[in-house]
Amino acid sequence: MEELVPSSSEPLSPQTLASFRSLIINPSTPQSKISSIFETLTRSLQLTPDSLVLNLLSELASRHSNLSHLVFDSVRSHSLLSSESTRLAAESLDALASISNTEPTLSSAIDELDDRLFVSLCFGPSVSVRSWLLRNAERFRISPYVLLTLFLGFTKDPYPYVRKIALDGLVGVSKSGMIEDHSMINGCYCRAIELLGDMEDQVRSAAIRAVSAWGLILVASNPETKLYWSDDLFVKVDRKALSMVLV
Repeated sequence: MEELVPSSSEPLSPQTLASFRSLIINPSTPQSKISSIFETLTRSLQLTPDSLVLNLLSELASRHSNLSHLVFDSVRSHSLLSSESTRLAAESLDALASISNTEPTLSSAIDELDDRLFVSLCFGPSVSVRSWLLRNAERFRISPYVLLTLFLGFTKDPYPYVRKIALDGLVGVSKSGMIEDHSMINGCYCRAIELLGDMEDQVRSAAIRAVSAWGLILVASNPETKLYWSDDLFVKVDRKALSMVLV
């Protein structure tokens, strides 16, 4: 096996990473060697950020909880905050969320991540990264109002599967019970109504779910017009659902 501490700034070879993983998952590996592997992976991540190294650090944290805090800090410092790659930054967020799930004492650390970083990554050039971030937004404990604004914005994305994910995200936010502003509730309902006429089936299906979710909240928030809103909601949903069946 190659030396645990590389002598250059070259990326670790696949063979080295494979041997590291074998040692990480082996319960008989001495803790001193695990610590050396951690130091080597951290140095590699700092010099040449790489997805494979990131994944290996995440696995190391899950199997050796005594190093979870050190791995978390390393990923946050050397991969998330310093990365110029949107994809690698998103993968770093994934790793941090996974580590915090296996180590409850890190739950407050994931809360401290800046909402603005998540939002900026969503507006990056990669559509696949944007889609993944929107699908997994709840894992990162973003403020419900930030999420609502973000999802509403991406219901206008040019890519239909992003619009669909954004609508599903709005449904998720509706279940939080945190949104009480009537204008925002009405905005979500009206936007979902608009997308009942989208050209893509997947978007229209997601819009039906969003209309139902936000319509019920809208009904509950308007006691004086409850009957009117209730009738209006179900007429719209039933008509659109029927039209989709008949197409």
